[in-house]
Amino acid sequence: MSDGHEGYYGFRRKLALGYLALGALLIGLLVWKTVSNYRAERAAAVSVTAHSASAMAAHVAELIEAVDQPLESSARAIKALGNLPLTPEIVKPMLAASSLASDSRFWLLFIDAKGRGVVASNGLNVRGVSFAERPYFKIPAAAGTDVFVGAPDIGFVSKRRVFFLSRRVESKSGEFLGVVAAPIVARRVANVFESARVEPSMSIALATQERRIIARAPLFEESFGADISSVVSAFASPLPASGSFAATSPFQSGLRMFSYAPVGKYPLVVAVGVGRDSLLARLRDDFIAAALSLAAVLIVALLSGRLALRQYWRMELIEAELREVIADLANAKSQLAGSERRIRMIADNLPARVSYINADERFMYHNAGDGSGAPLGAHMGKTAREVYGAELYDQLKGDMHKALSGEQVCVEQTCVVGVEERFFKRQYTPDFGTDGRVAGFYSMVTDITDLKLVQHRLSAIARVDSLTGLPNRAELLDRLDNALARCRRTGVSLACLYLDIDRFKEVNDSLGHSGGDVALVEFGRRLSSSVRESDLVARLAGDEFVILLEGLEQPAEAERVAFKIIAAMAPPFHIEGIERQVTTSVGVVIASPLEDDPRSLLRAADAELYRAKKAGRNRMSCHRGFKA
Repeated sequence: MSDGHEGYYGFRRKLALGYLALGALLIGLLVWKTVSNYRAERAAAVSVTAHSASAMAAHVAELIEAVDQPLESSARAIKALGNLPLTPEIVKPMLAASSLASDSRFWLLFIDAKGRGVVASNGLNVRGVSFAERPYFKIPAAAGTDVFVGAPDIGFVSKRRVFFLSRRVESKSGEFLGVVAAPIVARRVANVFESARVEPSMSIALATQERRIIARAPLFEESFGADISSVVSAFASPLPASGSFAATSPFQSGLRMFSYAPVGKYPLVVAVGVGRDSLLARLRDDFIAAALSLAAVLIVALLSGRLALRQYWRMELIEAELREVIADLANAKSQLAGSERRIRMIADNLPARVSYINADERFMYHNAGDGSGAPLGAHMGKTAREVYGAELYDQLKGDMHKALSGEQVCVEQTCVVGVEERFFKRQYTPDFGTDGRVAGFYSMVTDITDLKLVQHRLSAIARVDSLTGLPNRAELLDRLDNALARCRRTGVSLACLYLDIDRFKEVNDSLGHSGGDVALVEFGRRLSSSVRESDLVARLAGDEFVILLEGLEQPAEAERVAFKIIAAMAPPFHIEGIERQVTTSVGVVIASPLEDDPRSLLRAADAELYRAKKAGRNRMSCHRGFKA
């Protein structure tokens, strides 16, 4: 039976089917959006942890390489001793020289073929201590000459949390002479990791291929030496080169995303993890927001349908919706204008010159800090040649053309502003349009003059001994290399004097390290006053000093300087109110014009110093016409 509302009922059925289709579509979109967000968040977590793991692995590899190089050089130096007895007095200078030449934050230890400690470069008393059962001795002693990287351990003498690097030492004939080892303090690695954490949930750990933790941030103390086999149980040993996985951590609650990378050629890995709780929280928030949006859309659709069925209300509701849309547009326009003002204010207050130049090399934007003094917008529409001038444009056009060809450009430039030399850093970033073509590029110019000046000052400070104010080892080697070059060109001899304070340990033991420092400063002062201003007086390390004499007409002049220095030490030293007799021994080498190796010359002078010591101290020993 028909009641005359067939059209209304048909429209209502169609409207209901439309609501069902719209609901299914929106639910599908919600599911797709949630899955996409999860994959994106997981990919972002994998990217962050993978990049961090690679960066930290490279840093740790550099640290270990800095320790391994002195180990290798010490092993070669001991090998070169031939049949000389491996006594502490002979071995220690080699260890000390190797460690000082690289990084004073670690020390070296030599263990003889029977596993007994001989000497440590930092003066630690290890003589006679048995290391025979320590892996860093047993494994290199058994076979192989490659570097051995040990598991996390407690130092046998130092009692600190460390891991050891060691190398086998052989004679020239292949006879096993012992092991040279270096402990690396694990806490230092953990401190580097701590400073590299970019979010609270991030953890960074260094572990062996046997899956034992050496250093971790955070929770270094709790995790040191821990076995993490349960965390990476899905992988065979050794671990693959690199990868990512999800697992629970024994140190932090909740599921975590991990990435790991190998540490160069060493049997170590760096693992970086982030908590997935924050990822899931973001997904939950996104899901709730999307669900609320879906509900809002469905409600609006139902209301729209109800309004469509109620013709009486239609025009009034449409007018209300139009008023709401107009208000939203006005509000959006106001917010957009406010955002543009804030962005321009930020750009105008940047300590840099920011501009945008299109493909025709015309300025389309520049901030108030462009440095030209022109009013804001004065360069708009002008070409780069008009703004920069012909001379500066010719210098910059090559880099501008690179940017317009799609290349990222970052260069440093020196300019004279007035009478002052200034340093600038220019960065050009291409702007790709939707069609893939370069529409222009963004330019940012930063004045880095102050940074350059600080770098130059730091470079100068790094070449001066902080205690005595004398040139240090690095400065000595550079100037000695230049002096040898001049000697070869002119044929005029030069001399190298190697000195130290006789029985300096007794000065330290009786007057303390502060008294020893006073003695070193006074010793350096007397050395400087005993030579010409053109001569070089440098402090190598400890109580070891070197004097470089150039322009010698007769070799005997170097000997006279050595005797003058010995005489200059005769007056007592006044150290913290106490008079102390201090003497010195001097090793002198007269370099041949053919000599070209500064280190060989220093070793020869050191050998002459040793002869002077052996002859009774407070004297000098000289070798003329040295040639390596």
